[in-house]
Amino acid sequence: MRPAPLAPICLIAITGCVQPVMSSRSAGGVAGDILSSIVLAGGASSAGSGSRPAPPATRVIETAERYLGVPYRWGGESPASGFDCSGYVKYVYGRQGVRLPRTSREQAEAGARVAPRIASLRQGDLMLFAESRKPISHVAIYAGGGRIIHSSSSGGGVRYDDLGGKRGLWYVDHLVAARRLAVDGRSLVQSLQSLTMPNVPFDPPDGAPPPR
Repeated sequence: MRPAPLAPICLIAITGCVQPVMSSRSAGGVAGDILSSIVLAGGASSAGSGSRPAPPATRVIETAERYLGVPYRWGGESPASGFDCSGYVKYVYGRQGVRLPRTSREQAEAGARVAPRIASLRQGDLMLFAESRKPISHVAIYAGGGRIIHSSSSGGGVRYDDLGGKRGLWYVDHLVAARRLAVDGRSLVQSLQSLTMPNVPFDPPDGAPPPR
């Protein structure tokens, strides 16, 4: 006897309806595969009953601090090999169970839009930077208190930078976007695939002046 067709699986306000491919796997297995592709991202309208609790911002910063001093490495995405800017952000949030895309340009589409000015930021927000008339090429995590934590080529690796200092002013002047990954204690979700851009290279070194 042929098995009955599987019903479409609907993820409300997340990815829409997906028709499972017929196979020997159970409907529950298919649903698990789909849910495993969900990431912390999207617009405020996505934060519905299916969204997961967001990691507390303090825990994100505590995780980020564990890797202070890890050297910068272009294309790096682990403490063993070193980090570039977006590899570091992806790793830190990954330790909180949050999947983000790989590059700063892709991460600039994750979460909810925030006005790109320091007064609008909350701890844990992503800050995106770009050279004049060039695409986004650097990302940092806002740590609160006018500081960022990031993996910086000009700074030699994972470090804090004070946005009020001479070096920090470079980041203030080149801030072009900011994203918030949670609203009202709920994660904002959408498909990782929708954030992925084809053939996006790893982020280049940042152009900030070296620390004194």
